[in-house]
Amino acid sequence: MSHLGLVAPYAGLAALAGQVCAELGEDVTIAIGDLAEGVKVARELAARGAEVIISRGGTATLISRHVEVPVVEIAVSAFDLVRALAEARELGRYIGVAGFRNVIYGTKSLESVLGIHIEELIIEAEEGAAGIIAEGKAMGLEVIVGDAVSVRSARELGLQAILVTSGKEAISQAIREAREVALVRRRERARAEQFKAILDFAYEGIVATDQEGRITLVNPAAEKILGLTAHRVVGRPAREVLPGVPLDQVRQSGQKRLGELHRAGNTLVAENVVPVIAGREIVGAVATFQDVSHLQAVETRVRQELYLKGHVAQFTFADIVTQSPAMARVIERARQFAAAEATILITGETGSGKEMVAQSIHNASQRREGPFVAVNCAAVPENLLESELFGYEEGAFTGARKGGKKGLFELAHRGTLFLDEIGELSLNLQARLLRVLQQKAIMRVGGDRVLPVDVRIIAATHRNLEEAVARETFRRDLYYRLNVLHIKLPPLRERLEDLPLLIKALAEKISRRSGRLPPLFSEDVITRLQAYDWPGNVRELENIIERLVVIRGGQEVEPADLEEILGPVENKPEPGLQLVLRGTLEEMEAEIIRRTLALTNNDKDETCRRLGLSKTTLWRRLKSWEAGGQQRASGS
Repeated sequence: MSHLGLVAPYAGLAALAGQVCAELGEDVTIAIGDLAEGVKVARELAARGAEVIISRGGTATLISRHVEVPVVEIAVSAFDLVRALAEARELGRYIGVAGFRNVIYGTKSLESVLGIHIEELIIEAEEGAAGIIAEGKAMGLEVIVGDAVSVRSARELGLQAILVTSGKEAISQAIREAREVALVRRRERARAEQFKAILDFAYEGIVATDQEGRITLVNPAAEKILGLTAHRVVGRPAREVLPGVPLDQVRQSGQKRLGELHRAGNTLVAENVVPVIAGREIVGAVATFQDVSHLQAVETRVRQELYLKGHVAQFTFADIVTQSPAMARVIERARQFAAAEATILITGETGSGKEMVAQSIHNASQRREGPFVAVNCAAVPENLLESELFGYEEGAFTGARKGGKKGLFELAHRGTLFLDEIGELSLNLQARLLRVLQQKAIMRVGGDRVLPVDVRIIAATHRNLEEAVARETFRRDLYYRLNVLHIKLPPLRERLEDLPLLIKALAEKISRRSGRLPPLFSEDVITRLQAYDWPGNVRELENIIERLVVIRGGQEVEPADLEEILGPVENKPEPGLQLVLRGTLEEMEAEIIRRTLALTNNDKDETCRRLGLSKTTLWRRLKSWEAGGQQRASGS
């Protein structure tokens, strides 16, 4: 079914319209029907999906009155009338032009041009057509010129009649106009659906009034917040439905009222009321409502996620407890990076201590006197995160603070901004962050000024960003901007030699904080803890130690305590080296290196990593033993 339908009052128009559509390549559904029959046909076309109806004369007028789709009229041009009148002049000099007002209006002005007498016979409805024509006959009219119903009535009364036909130009013009109307209508319908979706799913309650102060709109959120039922209040005066809301005052004064509190039943709501102005005329008012308890909960959550950590780095490298060679290399690399200004990307499993390393880098850098601002990108909703990172200007959005607000980039000026869980950042915010890194400047939400910022970025994630780049969920250009300097933290299960030190340090810290005695850990308990996989890393260990401080403060921890917390933990031997200590120190060292080489399939890089040796030292040891072996072989 085409989006356009054409209702022709007579067969000749339908045939001509078919020719025009074929010539123009237009898809139009054409049907025949005059006046009431045309209305019936138009309804059928609309029911089948026609968005616009094209018709002519009185039929077009009736369709527009009775069918709820736009109607485009095939215009009766002056040329069409002149042609019909010229033909009628051959049949008589006293001519009546009959039809609906939109067809025949102004034809009397053609009298002097054509040298004939013209009477305009205006038909208001199909039922009155015969009576109007009969009156014309009584007046002595010789010929009737008009539309299909007029011609039919005239011939039934024995009068001569000429049908005013439409040419191809008028038909093609109507089709083009109808196509534009259909396009505009689809766009308006899409905007209306979009607007409805926004209203229906907006968190804010919205109530609108017209120029008379009557309620015209109540969205679902407003029904819930204010305890209203839309169909019961729409059309009623706002002052009766919402007596405490200054909708009438704002509509009359044109002055907005923002940030006021209003009690709806047991709910305290924050309201903003603004006038609706069309041109220079106030045509209504709109009020928005938010549940204050929800606003407080969101603010609390944001404050907890963004600010409880403060803008001061608390940890230094001296606070990192370790005797692991792998962790020692990480710390040494981090110290080197602290002296630079380039962006750092810290990767590692959740709970492995990424923020502690970031704070230590800041405190060892030249920016140590500046702020350390931390934000967890995964913990803050995207719409809030953008304004928190870049700040906003006054009036940027509903509820925006008077005077605007600084963003975290501005707060971190001349310091360090730690972006934790950078892998969770949306593509939109990734693009904005990339621009900041390139331009070293930000623009507040709703602002038009570019503000330079001097900030060092340290980003962290537990995700594999290279895989995210491959999946196109993380921008490749941003990844390379962030990954200038890279630190990879080992998980706790790869640095189990640190477990006794960490247990002792955490137990003492937590005990001091809670005012309890630290629990006692036997070698058997520590061995059992070393057999655990630690998926939550140091953070999980801290949680377990805190629980043990509570249940075993000042007492020895029992294996049963561990089973209660961790489940069954087998006391299994650590895979790797199993040595019997014998011989000289040099011989034991040689045995350790040989066995480690065997465990790593002769991978010298991995052997150096596990033993904390440099490649030069390993090479020198191997050369020394090779030379010694050759000497022993020659001596024998």
